[in-house]
Amino acid sequence: MVFERLGFSDFQRAKSVCPFWRSASIESAPNNQIPWMILFPDKGKDYCLLFNPEENNKTYRIQDLGVNFANSHCLAICGSWFFMRDPRYKLYIMNLFTRERIDLPSVESQVGMLKIERTTDDMFLVTSKEGIGYKYNQEDLRIDLPFFWIDQKTKDYFVTCYLEGRVTAYAENGDKFWKQADLKITGDVVYKEHKLYLYDYKRDVKVFDFSGDSPRKIVETQVNHDPLCTKGMSRRVYPELGDVWDIKDTHLVVTVKGEFLRVKSIVKSDGDVWSFRIYKMDSSQSEWEKITSLGDEAILLDQRTTALATAVQGIKRNSIYFSGIHHDYVFHRVWSEKDILNYSLDTHKIERPPPSFFSNVQSSDARWFVPN
Repeated sequence: MVFERLGFSDFQRAKSVCPFWRSASIESAPNNQIPWMILFPDKGKDYCLLFNPEENNKTYRIQDLGVNFANSHCLAICGSWFFMRDPRYKLYIMNLFTRERIDLPSVESQVGMLKIERTTDDMFLVTSKEGIGYKYNQEDLRIDLPFFWIDQKTKDYFVTCYLEGRVTAYAENGDKFWKQADLKITGDVVYKEHKLYLYDYKRDVKVFDFSGDSPRKIVETQVNHDPLCTKGMSRRVYPELGDVWDIKDTHLVVTVKGEFLRVKSIVKSDGDVWSFRIYKMDSSQSEWEKITSLGDEAILLDQRTTALATAVQGIKRNSIYFSGIHHDYVFHRVWSEKDILNYSLDTHKIERPPPSFFSNVQSSDARWFVPN
């Protein structure tokens, strides 16, 4: 009963009291699971910083994460598990607090239309059987739209990404290779409860069931398409002032009720003032309707989901937890610490972590996550 009333920090402290409390903690879970911020230092540092908004802006340092972690790049987060890629493109998932690590199949272990061979430490030969077929050498593999889910108790997992802009690759626990599905991704992707949700540039959503031996399409919306609207299009707004344009990015969010939201984030190319627009799929699944309120829910944009503020004490209702655009190869904009924020839809104001959080370390990336 005590453990179930604790937040994440106090939960970690309480289970260190004695062996009996440690044993009791195994059957419990923290109650107040509010979003935390993780800050990754520049490469070569084997630690990270954690920021808890509930504890008077207190910062924690997780140390001695190892040389491999120090040189790895975070692709996605699920709970306290991190999907990582090291400099040689070895992929793994790791629990930040227990240090447990699960190695994923090598990028060369592909079954499908796309074949990848390592020619040197940092060079790959990519061969496609699509159409007439082609080959090319590639130094950096494109791993777009990475997303994963893991069961915190059984460690069953599902990992997916869009590889080389060609195929959807995915792997589950026990797999020795990456399976490939002929699913073209032109927008965004969400995985939830054995279902993969694909959002495309036509603003349609397709849902594929991955619980069987092969993906099976179970839902496809029929949105009235505006050909002038494309995801991520940058628009020049003040030509006479020089190279200033709108940067727009769109994400698909699946709510706790299973509803579809389309969240558009907008910023000037030379600025750091973000604004957001939210659209909800109507009941006919043919129109996106603009909404101005999430009610008692909050959007965790990095996880592409929502949380009920009434169920989790400390989460700010009717707000968006946002950590910026992490694929600057499209927008040619460098990620900034000022991209980390909580945006209130009630006041249209932005709340950022205190400057002291960033003052002692040169950061390379940061994300919101819900520790558990």
